[in-house]
Amino acid sequence: MKCRLAVFRLSFGLLIGVAGASSCWSQQGGYIAPTFAQRGGPMHQASQIPAHMASPLAGGQAAAMGNQFVDVRGNSIVMPASYCGPAGNCPPGGGEMGGYCDPMAIDFGGYSEDQIGPHYFDVAFDVLYVAPEELFDANVPAFTSRGIGSGPGGMTDFPFLDPRGEGEDYNPGWRIALRYDLGPLSVFEAAYSGLYDLDFEQSVVSSQVDPMMLNNQLFSIFSQYRFDPLVGIPELDEAQVQRLNYDSDLQSTELTYRRYWVGNSSRVTGTWLLGARYFRLTEDLIFASQNNQSVQGLPGAQSGFVSFDTENDIVGFQLGGDGWLGLRQGLRIGAEGKAGVYNNRFKFNSATSVTSTPANLQPAEAGNQVAFAAEGGVTMVADILPSWSIRGGYQVYYMNDLVMVGDNISTTQFADVPVTQPALNVDGHMIYHGFHAGMEYVW
Repeated sequence: MKCRLAVFRLSFGLLIGVAGASSCWSQQGGYIAPTFAQRGGPMHQASQIPAHMASPLAGGQAAAMGNQFVDVRGNSIVMPASYCGPAGNCPPGGGEMGGYCDPMAIDFGGYSEDQIGPHYFDVAFDVLYVAPEELFDANVPAFTSRGIGSGPGGMTDFPFLDPRGEGEDYNPGWRIALRYDLGPLSVFEAAYSGLYDLDFEQSVVSSQVDPMMLNNQLFSIFSQYRFDPLVGIPELDEAQVQRLNYDSDLQSTELTYRRYWVGNSSRVTGTWLLGARYFRLTEDLIFASQNNQSVQGLPGAQSGFVSFDTENDIVGFQLGGDGWLGLRQGLRIGAEGKAGVYNNRFKFNSATSVTSTPANLQPAEAGNQVAFAAEGGVTMVADILPSWSIRGGYQVYYMNDLVMVGDNISTTQFADVPVTQPALNVDGHMIYHGFHAGMEYVW
C-alpha cells in the first residue's frame, strides 16, 4: 500500500513539472494574458502587458508579443507609422485622432490612419493658360487715323489700330517637369515651359469705316496722320487697308536641386531649392499698309511696313522653396516661390520698307545688363490612382530690366526735320499670370 502511494505521488509530481515547463515555453512563444495571481501580482502584470495591445485584425496575441503583424489568413500587415510616444501616449490634443495625433490625419472615411508624406512625383505635365499685363502703356498712340489728323503730335478724332489693352487675353502653353532621386531627402529636377501664342492682330479697311466709303482714307502715325511729313508717306498713307500684328513667346528651362524638409506636424512638408534657369522672351511688332491704286502720282499699288523686334535671353541662378499641407488622405495644397538674379543679353532692331521718304531709324542695339525674375504660385494635388494624381493652380511670373517693344516705339522716323531718336529703354518689366492644370505620375 505504501509502495502504491509513493508511485502515485511521484507520477503526480512529474505531471506538475511538465505542466510548469509547458507554461514557461508558452510564455516565450506566444501571448498568455497575465493575472494578479501569477508571479508577483500587479507589478509583474504591468511589466508583462505589451505597450500597444494588438487588435485581432492586426495579428492578435502573436502580434502583441512583438511577432509579425498578420491578418486572419496569415498574410503580413504593414502598420501605419505612429508619432505617439512609446507608451502609447499622444501629445495634448491627441487621442483617437489618427496615427499622427492629428484630427486631419485620417482618410476621407475616417476609418484608418493616414501616411501623409512629402509631395513627390516622377513626371508632371501641365497645360498653362497665361495672360501678360500691359504690353503697351498709355504712351503708345493709335497707329491709324481715318482721315487726316486733327493736330500735330499724333492727334486724331478717329483712331484705329490701337494696341493698348490688346494681347492681354489668356493664351495656352505647356510645362513638363521630371524628377530623379539623388538620396533619401533630395531630388534633381529638370523643367521646361513654353508660351508661344502671346499675340494679336488688328486690321482696318478704309471703305468700311469712311462715311463716304472711300478707299484711301487711312493715315499712319509715322506721318503724324499726315502732319509731318506734310505730304505724307506714300507707302503708309492714303491707304486702303492697314494692319497691326504682334507676336511674342516666353520660354523657360530650369535645372534644380531640391532638399526635403518636414515640419513639426507630419502634414507639413516641403523642399528648399537651388538651381539655374534660362528665360527667353521675344517680341515682333509689324505695321503694314496697302493701297491698290496710285498715291501722290506714284504709279501702281503702294505698300510698306515698319517693324520692331526685341530679344531678351536671361540666364542665371535662382533659389526658393515650396511648402505643402496635407488636407486629407490623397489631397494636399502647396505654395511655391523662387527668385533669382540674372544676366539679360538683349537685342533691339527696327526696320522699314519705305523708300520714298528718308528714314531716320532707331539704331539696332545689343548689350548685357543685370535682371531680376521671380515666380510664385499655389497648387492643389489630388490622388486618383496609386500612381496618378491630378493637379491645378494659379501662378504669377515677374521679370524686370527688359527691352520691350512697347517701350521703344518711335513715330518720328520720317519727320521732315530729322529728329534724334530716343535712347533705348532697357528698364521694362513684365508680369504674366494664369492658371495651370495637369497630371502627376509616380512609378
